[in-house]
Amino acid sequence: MTKKQCTILLSALMATSSLFAQENACNGKECASFAPKKGQWEVSLMLGKSNVFYNENNTYLLPDITTPGADTGLPNGSQIGSGYLNQYLQIDGFNGNSLLNIIGVQGKYFWQDCWSVSFSGGMNIGVTPKKDYIESQTLFEDANGVPSLEIPGSKYINATATNNFFVNAGIERYFKTGNKRIFPYVGAQVGFQLARVETREPYTGKYITVDDEKVEQQVYFPAGKIGQMFGIKGAAVAGVEYDLMPGMFLALEFQPLAYRYDVIQIAPQGFDHYNLCHHNIKIFDLPTLRVGFRF
Repeated sequence: MTKKQCTILLSALMATSSLFAQENACNGKECASFAPKKGQWEVSLMLGKSNVFYNENNTYLLPDITTPGADTGLPNGSQIGSGYLNQYLQIDGFNGNSLLNIIGVQGKYFWQDCWSVSFSGGMNIGVTPKKDYIESQTLFEDANGVPSLEIPGSKYINATATNNFFVNAGIERYFKTGNKRIFPYVGAQVGFQLARVETREPYTGKYITVDDEKVEQQVYFPAGKIGQMFGIKGAAVAGVEYDLMPGMFLALEFQPLAYRYDVIQIAPQGFDHYNLCHHNIKIFDLPTLRVGFRF
């Protein structure tokens, strides 16, 4: 969905809710038959583009220090041009949102008929074992010493571990309308997000020349590299739930105003961290479609 489409849809749903509340107001159990009640739970899938600031591939967080004279930091940070945060701190908004992607799970508990507390989260952990470099072998040579049969070597693979997750907690206030299936709500939410990648080189077969002697590259360059980002977020929340049937609902939610504080840390093993921070304020952010059950 685009920003314009989501805004129009949310405005239409809220306007419809208000219209029904004014022109078709009713009282009694019939109007509240679908309404959330004290002591109930909600469990829903969150659909949309991931609302975290990292991609599944975090290797761009790792420092490149194998080039002589290179500095630890963001791209171009060791040259005349400054480094940029753009590719690091990408948090998805209205544009490019995908409703076919499951980004997490949300649970709610109604401690009053119209008040709830919510918890949501998602996680992606990846581990790649190392593979050492294996040198090629020459089995036969002809009379001139030219290899006639050679077994190719095997390239090495770094040991890699990634850990991406986000957790949110919030509180929401629901409003009943004249339409017994539609329930607008507003609230507030706080969250924590983390992206971390750690790599370690196995035996690589790489050598450098020092004082006319060949030594393994890892003697002078650290084998381990670490990069991570974490952020703390606070946001206002607004949305509309539509009950398809008793106990099953569809909801469209977004954040009218959100603030996020991010920290990036990049470090080769044995060296100080390269730290930087970033502040971000967004209006009309993170449209999310939720499908779930209330019981």
